[in-house]
Amino acid sequence: MKQCEMKKACDAIKKLDNMEDLNIVIRQVKLTQKALRLKLAQEAKSTFSVGDNVKIKTRSGSEKGIITKINRTRAVCDINGSSYNVPFSIMEVA
Repeated sequence: MKQCEMKKACDAIKKLDNMEDLNIVIRQVKLTQKALRLKLAQEAKSTFSVGDNVKIKTRSGSEKGIITKINRTRAVCDINGSSYNVPFSIMEVA
């Protein structure tokens, strides 16, 4: 979205004067956010397959694992003998 379009959208939101309209805007933002996250997950999902070695970014560093199953938005990965549901967004091919 262009910068001027974003400014217009923000200005329109600032002009709202009742909670009903604001709740409609919030609901639409959440739906759009959900759709964009699903699109990103689908794009990431297409790059992985069962048996791939992956590097998983964690808070404490990174772990290496093997994909054992692919679900809609996450993959089941075997990491050091334990299975974890891992979102595609924190995985990369090792």
